[in-house]
Amino acid sequence: MALLSREEWETLTRLYGAGKHGIDAVGGRYPGAGPWDVVRALRDADPPLARELFRHDEALQTVVYYVAITEAGIRFYEKNRRMYNAFYPAR
Repeated sequence: MALLSREEWETLTRLYGAGKHGIDAVGGRYPGAGPWDVVRALRDADPPLARELFRHDEALQTVVYYVAITEAGIRFYEKNRRMYNAFYPAR
């Protein structure tokens, strides 16, 4: 896998922090996670580092779409956290 861009790393970090619950969609996109093209790049990586899912919200009687980190994403994050934090220090 090629080196992730700063935006990809920051998005993966947000997804890691959100855990299995993920980050809900707003208007068909995931602004809480990061830009759509970045989420899509993580989703389409080999292996995928993120995935789009849905769940039924009983209280609202609706379907909620969300993006969450995959098991491969968790392993990648935990294995490479120190290196990426050195490459891309917090802004």
